[in-house]
Amino acid sequence: MYFSIYGILPAVWVALSVAVAAACWALYAGAGRARRVARAAGFRPASASRTSIADAAEPAEEEAAGQPEAAGFPGVTVVVYARDNAADLEEMLPVLLEQDYPGQWEVLVINDGKAEDVTDVVNLFSTRIETGVCQRPASAAREGFLRVTFIPEEAHNLSRQKLAVSLGAKGARYPFLVLTSALCRIGSRQWLRRMCRHFAEGREVVIGWAPMRGLESLADRYDEVATASIWLDAALRGKPFRGTGYNLGYSRRLFQEAKGFSRSLNLRAGDDDIFIRQIATGENTAVELSEQARVEIAAFRPRARWRHDRLQHAFTARFLPKGAALLAGSASLALWVWLGATVAGVVFSLPNWMPSCAFAAVALGLWIPLGIAWRRCAVALGVRLPARTLWWPMLWHWRRTLVYRLLCGRASRNNYTWLQR
Repeated sequence: MYFSIYGILPAVWVALSVAVAAACWALYAGAGRARRVARAAGFRPASASRTSIADAAEPAEEEAAGQPEAAGFPGVTVVVYARDNAADLEEMLPVLLEQDYPGQWEVLVINDGKAEDVTDVVNLFSTRIETGVCQRPASAAREGFLRVTFIPEEAHNLSRQKLAVSLGAKGARYPFLVLTSALCRIGSRQWLRRMCRHFAEGREVVIGWAPMRGLESLADRYDEVATASIWLDAALRGKPFRGTGYNLGYSRRLFQEAKGFSRSLNLRAGDDDIFIRQIATGENTAVELSEQARVEIAAFRPRARWRHDRLQHAFTARFLPKGAALLAGSASLALWVWLGATVAGVVFSLPNWMPSCAFAAVALGLWIPLGIAWRRCAVALGVRLPARTLWWPMLWHWRRTLVYRLLCGRASRNNYTWLQR
């Protein structure tokens, strides 16, 4: 065992060069993406959390000065999708009905299920509002502020989620739609104001964020953050192609001009990615990642729900641009290239420990900023990730992505409407 810079094999120098190049690329494609999303979500002292595609790094003082006047907020219809989960709706509605929104707005619940419990919950809250038990928001619609409609049970061979949104767009009184679900928990009275202020500024699509509550596995939580960062970062860079149907807004005009979901009628999914790719541009889209605008998905079995949503998006990804996903995949590949070059360089340099110290320095320069960047990104998105153990899910994330792609590759009634029963 000795330390010397002399007599190092050319192969070791090559391995060190490859390790440095791979580490730099992993930091650029991986940590860079995480930092941009974290900044957009407000992870910095006294920072603004509003971020649009045109001004993703707008300072806090400029944000405060550029707030739209209350009179400029447009009329909005909040479309709530409920599927046999009246208890969830009953928990969600009180916060939704207390939203501090200065413009005209209403709530339209779409009941997708056989049970009438959802309708009973809506009627209960409507009665409370009319009798004064629940306070009517000052800007709420005078009549029919809280309404409910339903999806016919005999409707088959179609996406019921898309049908629900279509019914909401058709029945809405106002020119803008904000979509959410009875599964969601709204954490702030400012949620609707935060989402819709971009409409007041001239945007027609607002992409929000909704983390899954209760994911216990570290791999699941990292997968959630890493996957979301791909489409959020793309939108922040002016190339939106996906949102989340749990927290999403757009204008009725865009919906009607696109003829609804006509381009993906044969698919069960696609309402928040294929359709968003169709209507969203860098000029008409804003990204809202502030904590006040965040909603949480409170599914009964969070891991099963996350897996279901992940499989659907993995399937529809084949119809979307591949650039952002390839960039993220190259970051994962770079980690394995770094690992292979490091192991080979250390083995070929023994018993000289000088190259091993250089490889160790590269490793520290890679994993410390990488772990910090992804932890900050997760915190900004409301997900808990420990920086010290992130190296494991980072290295093996490609395997999880591959499994989802393989599982959703075959034609099934989970993917195509014409295979439904």
